[in-house]
Amino acid sequence: MSVVIFHPSVAPPDQQAARALYEAGQLDRFVTTVRDDPSSILQRAATAVGRLAGRDLPARFRRRAVTEVPFEKVEAHPWGELLRLATGAVDRDGRLTDFVWERTEIGFDRIVARGLHAGLTGVYGYEHSSRYTFERARSLGLRVAYEMPAPEPRFVQRILDSEMERFPELRTAYHRYTAKRDDRRIARRRAEWHSADVVIAASTYTKRSFASAGLDVGKVQIVPLGAPAAAARDEALRSGEARDAPLTFLWAGTFGIRKGAHHLLDAWRQGGFGRHARLRVFGAVELPGRVLHPLPEGVELGGSIPRAELMAHYRSSDALIFPTLCDGWGMVVTEAWSRGLPVITTDCAGAADLLRDGQNGLLIRAGDARAIAESLDWCLAHRGDLRAMREAALATAENWPWAAYRTMLADVLRRANLFGPGP
Repeated sequence: MSVVIFHPSVAPPDQQAARALYEAGQLDRFVTTVRDDPSSILQRAATAVGRLAGRDLPARFRRRAVTEVPFEKVEAHPWGELLRLATGAVDRDGRLTDFVWERTEIGFDRIVARGLHAGLTGVYGYEHSSRYTFERARSLGLRVAYEMPAPEPRFVQRILDSEMERFPELRTAYHRYTAKRDDRRIARRRAEWHSADVVIAASTYTKRSFASAGLDVGKVQIVPLGAPAAAARDEALRSGEARDAPLTFLWAGTFGIRKGAHHLLDAWRQGGFGRHARLRVFGAVELPGRVLHPLPEGVELGGSIPRAELMAHYRSSDALIFPTLCDGWGMVVTEAWSRGLPVITTDCAGAADLLRDGQNGLLIRAGDARAIAESLDWCLAHRGDLRAMREAALATAENWPWAAYRTMLADVLRRANLFGPGP
């Protein structure tokens, strides 16, 4: 009795799901694309070529390290993903990368499908990369688990369309390009959904988005994502800036429309917060230059940084600002809590299921620059109360670690007969 789990990425939630299967004694293999393997001839060759081009590929490969399951349980098919990464390095507006992404996802799905056999008991796949595998699994009589990390795609698109109607300067050639492909991609996700025996979602927000689309949410099981290992209590509670220093607000992740970055910049400009605080942004910047510039006083763009470095910034900041318009979870929220950092976010973040307003952070309205400004003003006026939130923030991470997530996920899959018929 065993399950194949597959995902083009090796991001922490994907590895934790694979580990849940492994700890339950049910992992056949974890199929992915690129993983860090210093012994691989292909990886050594790619690293050498990258060195000639002035690129630090070893660091990129290290970000693809699989640490949660044994190496021999991982099956890698890297060529398509390597092509996507190479395309992204030279692509100016994202359209070519998107074109390659769609084809490599479908190609990966076909590879996994061909590797299935009747000796398995189930498969565990993710949105847009599972249609052929699920169809093959059904033909073999295998059970199917489907994870939808993000809210329902038309639900998301309505939110983004509304933002671009309000702020036409946000619309780019990339958005127009992807909009023409939405129907085909949504149809693929719908076929995956209908093939699944159980759908895994991280939050009530995500589940509600499926219900709004008329999908059968009776098959949805909510399994909140876990938090990284919490920092030592003394270390977390003494972190943050000195009392007489400007407050430091942290942004982690893509700085784009969906995450509400334009509303944050509007609030920051209108409130003149650069006189009293700093906003440090770490992550890819997707806002058009005409929205981004001139950059307001006190805003610093740090680009994408290694995770270890980001975790240090969580520890040294005063609050994470995550004014997302639509997010199935928001891993940055639980990462922040694991370092005792209070979080300002919206009820459109799935991780808000764990937020207690005024205790481990502040809950604000989504898509509202005034609400963001009010939260920043509150932090500036209540520095002692903000610092006091660090203890509750840390406790949130301690109470729902990855181990709790894995136990819950394994139980859900067992009850859905992914591990074979029950007794």
